[in-house]
Amino acid sequence: MDGMTIVWIVVAIAVLVIVIALIAGAMSRRKGERDRVQAQEHEQQARASAARAEKQRATADEVDARARRAQAVADEKAAEARRLSAGANERREEAASARAESDQHRDQAQNLWPDKEHGDHSASDRSMRGEQSGQPMMGATDEQPVRPDWDDGTHPHDPRHSKHTKH
Repeated sequence: MDGMTIVWIVVAIAVLVIVIALIAGAMSRRKGERDRVQAQEHEQQARASAARAEKQRATADEVDARARRAQAVADEKAAEARRLSAGANERREEAASARAESDQHRDQAQNLWPDKEHGDHSASDRSMRGEQSGQPMMGATDEQPVRPDWDDGTHPHDPRHSKHTKH
């Protein structure tokens, strides 16, 4: 081999190394650009996912707040129901006590009635209490019992009552 052939081989190897270096650099730049684009895409996806997660968290917080409000209302209603039930029970006990006292006074009055032989006053007592044959009268309320003997216009508020008619 002569000197010129060696120079050409060295130059060819140098050119080959430069071309390989240029190709490698170009590939590296392309890979870097591809990596940058992928990084940007992942960043955008991360932002979108974070936004969805934030929206979901806000919705969950809102639903949780509504659930707490509904539970508070339910607790309040339950407390009111317990209070009303206790009040109703108290009134039932008072009514039973008043009924027992009324029965006691009626029994005492019947025992003290001077002319027991003139008839049994229990029917008039039942009508005073609004009862017939041990049953409450139809239409009777706690406020104003309906009395069958007032059907003839003798009730003071009946327009047929004598105080309402012109003589």
